Amino acid sequence: MLLDRIYKKVKTFVNTDVYGSVDPSEFERFVHDAIQERNEDYFYDLNRIQLRANRGFIVGGMANLVDRYSEKILFYEQDTELIEVVDGKVPIPEDVRYLYEPENYEFCKDRRTFNILKASATSKYPIYRISGNNLVLSPSPTVDTQMTFPYLRKIKSPKWTYNVISGVEIFNPDATDFVDADIHPSEENEIVRLVLMRFGVNLKESDIQNFTTQNQTEEFKENNAT
Repeated sequence: MLLDRIYKKVKTFVNTDVYGSVDPSEFERFVHDAIQERNEDYFYDLNRIQLRANRGFIVGGMANLVDRYSEKILFYEQDTELIEVVDGKVPIPEDVRYLYEPENYEFCKDRRTFNILKASATSKYPIYRISGNNLVLSPSPTVDTQMTFPYLRKIKSPKWTYNVISGVEIFNPDATDFVDADIHPSEENEIVRLVLMRFGVNLKESDIQNFTTQNQTEEFKENNAT
């Protein structure tokens, strides 16, 4: 499990006489904050890389950086279930973070623009605006209908579940309230680095990668020892 791997790495660097020990609830909060931070960075980084690519500054093997960042963002993409349209309004799901424009609909940024354009809006060229927790459509469907649309969801709060055995916290992924780290797997070491910073430990991602590689090598030797 991704969250447990992050926990073990963080625990290795934090559980010392200098920094103390890792408290699970504090760890969960730090992981959540770190993932939130990375989510905000994605859009800035993607725009920056896209701009450099358009100017021809990124070539060769670096050209797939745009796709790599897009993949991290799309990790959170999903479609709504079929939602009933009632009186021209569509409720927005609670876990929506960024909303895509519903297919074929033109977005109106405010009520004034919406009221001006709705006189000319048709079923072929419909418009919508956001009002509170609803999408307001024009023209309003004349019969009962349902619709679905894609969006980027909010991140899920991590929950590192455990049992205490002989005074030691032992990871239990079978607990009903377990929630894994909600981030693209490629971000594992970066999240470890950001969590460590919150515990007061400053390391480069390359330091964590070297530590991970060393541990994997040692485990391989142990498992294949004759």
